[in-house]
Amino acid sequence: MKIRFRRTLLAFAAAAAVLFVVGTAFARFPIQGKEWGEWTRYDSSGNAVGGGRIECDGSIYTWGDAGAPHGIVIYPCR
Repeated sequence: MKIRFRRTLLAFAAAAAVLFVVGTAFARFPIQGKEWGEWTRYDSSGNAVGGGRIECDGSIYTWGDAGAPHGIVIYPCR
């Protein structure tokens, strides 16, 4: 029983580490001069309550309760 518990715990820890690395690899800011990005923050009812935009020149504009820039959608600059 102890060996099975340790293996399960080790497998869980390894899976958590892999998910953390993959998640941080995809969570990034736009490359200045090449990309711009935007994010929207929602309340528990699904209503947009704030957000922001990072322009191609690196300037950041926010509206409402923007919070931290999580879930940035990235687009190429034109």
